[in-house]
Amino acid sequence: MSDVPGSQLARSELGLRLEAARKRAKKTQADVAEAKIFGLSKLREIERGIQADPGDVFTLCRFYELDKAETDELIGLADMAKSEAFWEDSKHAVPGWFELYLACEHRCSKLSYWHPELVPGVFQTPDYAESVINTIGTADPAAIRTRMRVRAERQQSMLERGDRTVEIVLGPGAFEMELGSAQVMTAQRAALCELSQRPGIAIRVVPRRAGAHPGLAARFSLLDFADDHRPSVVYLEALTGARYLEGRRHVTAYRQAFAKIWELSVPIEEFK
Repeated sequence: MSDVPGSQLARSELGLRLEAARKRAKKTQADVAEAKIFGLSKLREIERGIQADPGDVFTLCRFYELDKAETDELIGLADMAKSEAFWEDSKHAVPGWFELYLACEHRCSKLSYWHPELVPGVFQTPDYAESVINTIGTADPAAIRTRMRVRAERQQSMLERGDRTVEIVLGPGAFEMELGSAQVMTAQRAALCELSQRPGIAIRVVPRRAGAHPGLAARFSLLDFADDHRPSVVYLEALTGARYLEGRRHVTAYRQAFAKIWELSVPIEEFK
């Protein structure tokens, strides 16, 4: 793990995206050096996620002839990389802060998820997801279609990976609060029970009798990565943005909280 201050997660993601942008532009690292943009060693450090200066990112974006939207997004990642705990906000159909989460979700080797009332988006049925989006999302039909498509793609990606561990713990409210209809809730629970039979996926529920526990303080996801260059990160989502915490103190606290919640939970098939 790098000792460079700031967000290693943001730097790593930025490096991967800049490398992809360079290859799309049909440029080699040598091309960048020959154009006297940067020396090879600096470019390699940027693409490996060791350093990320917004000015350097802007220079590379111009050389790769990226459009303004992608340039702004990459510079935004460079800005995030300045702190190990950062907040993102957006008003788009699939917000920028969530795009970073999607990249993390796709690449993680282990996903631990706790929510007292809501099934994770990656395992929502279409009817359940539509009800959630219509309630707390956008009313724009095009944006709704985009979000539904993204959910379907996330689930496919999650299920295609056989080397990933997924641990989900839900509160009893996830089944007591009716979203859509009773039929929608019945289908959603059946889908979760089926998913829990897959290798590497465990879905549990905290029973009503469990009493107070650390999960009452926050709902969160914890993502771990096999790649040493990507630190474990805690993801906290709110209505208009998200916070990413990757400092050891934060990650340890949330890992311990999840372990306690897990101890109190039962397999979804046993929850009454």
